[in-house]
Order: sequence, then structure tokens, then C-alpha cells
Amino acid sequence: MAINSKKAGASRSGIISVFLIYVILVALIYYLTGEVLRGIPSGSNVANFLILPAAFILPLALLIYVLVNVRKLTQDIKSGSPGARFKTHLILFFSLIVLLSSIPQTIVSMRFVTTAINTWFSPEIGKAITGGLDLSLAYYNDKIETLVSFAQGPVFSRSLSDIERSPLRMWNNIHNANPGIDSIQIFDSSGKSVFFSGAAESELQQMPSLDGADGLLPREDRSETSLLRYLQVYETGADSYSVVISSMLPQNLDSTARSLTAAREVFINYQKNQNDFTALLYLFYTFFTIPLILISILISFLLSDEVIRPIVSLEAATHRVADGDYSYRILTRSGDELFNLIKSFNQMMGELENSRKKILQTEKITAWQEIARQLAHELRNPLTPIKLSSERLLRKFRENPDSIKGIFESAMTGIIQEVNSLDNLLREFRDFSRLPAPSPSVQNICRLIKESVDAYRTPYPGIEFSLTADEAIEIEVDPKQMKQVFLNLLKNSCEAIGPEHGRISVQTDLVRKGNSSYCRIRVQDTGAGIAPEEQDQVFNPYFTTKSEGTGLGLPIVERIIFDHRGQIWFESDKGHGTTFFIDLPMEKKIG
Repeated sequence: MAINSKKAGASRSGIISVFLIYVILVALIYYLTGEVLRGIPSGSNVANFLILPAAFILPLALLIYVLVNVRKLTQDIKSGSPGARFKTHLILFFSLIVLLSSIPQTIVSMRFVTTAINTWFSPEIGKAITGGLDLSLAYYNDKIETLVSFAQGPVFSRSLSDIERSPLRMWNNIHNANPGIDSIQIFDSSGKSVFFSGAAESELQQMPSLDGADGLLPREDRSETSLLRYLQVYETGADSYSVVISSMLPQNLDSTARSLTAAREVFINYQKNQNDFTALLYLFYTFFTIPLILISILISFLLSDEVIRPIVSLEAATHRVADGDYSYRILTRSGDELFNLIKSFNQMMGELENSRKKILQTEKITAWQEIARQLAHELRNPLTPIKLSSERLLRKFRENPDSIKGIFESAMTGIIQEVNSLDNLLREFRDFSRLPAPSPSVQNICRLIKESVDAYRTPYPGIEFSLTADEAIEIEVDPKQMKQVFLNLLKNSCEAIGPEHGRISVQTDLVRKGNSSYCRIRVQDTGAGIAPEEQDQVFNPYFTTKSEGTGLGLPIVERIIFDHRGQIWFESDKGHGTTFFIDLPMEKKIG
């Protein structure tokens, strides 16, 4: 028989499942972290609907899984399962490592979150964002005021006097007077552009209109810049002109202003919800740290199974060997940590099994030699009187044939008695040597004992029989052979008590030896008992203290119990009685 230490399929599938849960959890953390941070400014509750199931259902499921494993481990410890205590030590060791590594990380994370939030949401940062936005708006308003003020001032009016004589000189004078003016464009009364100078990207394709009035034109946004324009109508004696001066805003002014505005709104929302945001981050961290710790504990359960499996196999193997099963083998992977130890164990068991077979063979030969010696001795006892009686008859017949009549009947009676003794001796020897293998079936042990006890109640009316048996006990035995055991033991007890009054009690109990359960049967009598010097020979063939005994009754009983993989022994006190004990296995199959 072999036990396979590669029963790692369940453990490996469990490790893979836990690892997949771990990957899903990490992905969920990554996703929800962004959702939480993005949801605070907008007040969105989308993340909350995702957080609540993940934060409660997942840890709860993992906790239940851990508790199931803890309960199973507790039951294994109570039942004395091999490797249960060692597994407990490994799990506690792994869990301690997880806690020792997670506590500093938790402290650092919490401290970092608190410091970061206090830094991010400090009043100075809010003032800086607001100040930047105010600067952008002030710059924009200043550009408009500067453009309008210059267009309505005397320098611009004087410069327009050169609009017909020298437009280029007019532009140079304007640009020198106000470098913030980036271009100028002149349209005649028909709306045709007659002059343009300055930044090319500010040139107009058609003349703008303010219904004949002067003033600031609407802001014009182009792909690369934004333009502020002012329209001035200038009339000469012969014609009128529309003069447009333009001032370009910096390319990143609008995007900067929009970013500062959005940042200010986000900062206000964050600052307003700072306490809720901090609590949410702590809650978020806690409810995703707990599952990670639980996953680590689950992995410790699964890895401890992998670690202790070879040790459990060795422990189970030693129990089987202790029970007498020398064919037990352990199968393991060649790369296993205990491969060399298990290989040595299997080699040792092979050598031990071969040695045991040789020993059993030697013991069997020795036993039969002893039986043959005892049988020869027992055969010699009746042959001696037969020989003497026969020689006496022959001598009388030769000396005086008529005198033989006086001794013939007594001599022949003695010879017949001795021949009957030889016949009984040979018949019991035949029964002992030809005892068949058990044919087991499930039997009610109480019923077998009761039938055996009832067989002796009438022949021995002076003996009080007491039966205390659990009627629910059923075991696999050969009913005929087991009944022979009980009858033989009861017969010995009755003969030990003799004609005097006495008591015989039979009792059954359930006992445990290691991981095995046994039915213990006790047969106790108040007979003469067995002398201490004779107790070691009780189960030896042909040993008897009775004048008419053959000495094979108890060896046959021992043989039957041995064939049922049981055990028999006795306790005796000379003059006070003897108690025989029988242990029959409850689980093991016979054959």
C-alpha cells in the first residue's frame, strides 16, 4: 500500500484562486483610487456605489473563508490529526510576519496621507491659486484699459494726421509711443483695406463695424492667440478712414486663466470636503488593507498544507507501521524538500518488510518444530500404557493362556481409553493446523456473546453469569470462529470455578488507541486463577493444567483473535480468579 504525498491539487488550485482574488483586488484598488479622487471635486457618488460592495462583501467573504479554515484546523487539533499543531505554529508564524510588516506600512501611509492633505489644502496654496487667477484677470483688464486709453489719447490723434501722407511713418510713431500695439490696419470708406503693418496673424480680412461709432471691438480668439482691437474713425476733408489697432494677448493667458479657475474650484471643493475626504481615504485604505491581510492568512493556510504534507505522510506511515503494515509506501515529487528522507524511509520499509518475512518464516518453522516436539511428547504419554498393557497380555498368554481371562478386560479397557485420548489429541491438532481464514461479516457482538453465555447456564447452574454489553456495537468478524472463542473462554472459566458457586461476568466497551477504535471484551471469573510461574505458558500449544486437557484451546483462541487483527491478554490472581481481555478493531477490514 502507498500514500501519495502529491495531493497538492487542491492546495495549488486554492493558491491560484487566492492569487486571482489578489490581482482583482489590486486592479480594483487602482481603479477606485482614481474614482475617489476625481469624484470629490464634482461631488459624484459613483465611486461610493463601487466602494461599498467591494469594501464590505469582499472582506466578509474572505473572513468567512478564514473562519472556515480556522474551524477545520481546530477540529483537526481536537481529533489529534497528524501535523495539526505544527500547521498551527506555521500559520501563527506567517500571520505574525504579515502583521509585523503591515503595521509600519500602515503607520507610514496614514501619516503620509495626513501630512499630504494638510499640505495640499493649506490656506497658502489657496491664496496662491486665487492670486494667480487675480493676476491673470488684472493683466487682461490692464491690456484693455491701456488700449482704450491710448486710442482715446492725444498721441494717437496726432499720429493719424499722417494717414494719407505717410501711413508707414504714422505706424512707426504709434508703435514707438506704445509698444503694446502689435498692428494697425486702415480701411477706406468703401471698406477696402488700404494699409496694414505689424503682426501678420492679427490682419483682418474685412472691415469691422460699430455702426459708424468709435470704440473697443469684441475680443477675437484665434487658434494661436487672442486679439483686443480698437476702431477709430478718422475723417479728412475729402474722405473718411476706419483705423483698427490691435493688441495681442499671450498665447497661454486664456489656458492659464481657465486652469487657474478650474484649480480654484477644485481646491474650494477639496477644502470644503477636507474632513470627509480624509475619512474616506482612511476608510478606503482600511477596507482594502483588511482583505490583503486576510488573503495573506489564507495563503499561509494553503502554504502550510504544502509544507507539512510530507511530514504528515511520514507520521501516518509510522502509525501504519506501528499497526503492523510493513507494505506502506510514500510517494513524493523528486524535487520535494523531504524527498531524500522519504526515499530513505521507503527503502527502510522495503528492507524491514523483507526482514519481517524472513523472521516470520523462521518463527513459523520454529513454532512448528516446537509443536511437533510437544505432539510427540503428548503421543508418547498414551502409547506407554498401551505398550505395557499389550506386553502384559502377551506375557500372560505365553505363560498361561487360561489366566489371561482375569486381566483381559481391564487391559483392553485401558488400551481403548488411551486410543480415544490419542484420537482426541490428533483431532484437536488437526483443527488447530487446519483453522480456516476468517469469513467476516457485520455481526452484533452482544448477540454472539449472549448465545455463548446461554450455552453454559444449564450445565453450570451454580455459576452466576453477568452480561454487560452495548447492544449497538457491530463489527466485522467471522461469527462461527468468534463464537468458538467465547465458548472456549467460558468453558475455561467454568472449569476453573468447578462445582462450587462462582461468578462469570462479560462486559464490552469502546476504547481508542491512537487514531483507531476498538471493541474491548472482558471475560472475568472467580475461579482458581493461574499460578505466576505458569502464566507465560498459557498460550503455548499443549500446555495445560487439567488432567484431561489437550492444551490447544487457548492457542486456537489466540490464533482466531490474531487472524481478526485483534489482541488478547489476561490478568490472573491465584486463588481469586482470572480476567481475559480481547480488543477487536472497529474500522479495519479483515482479509
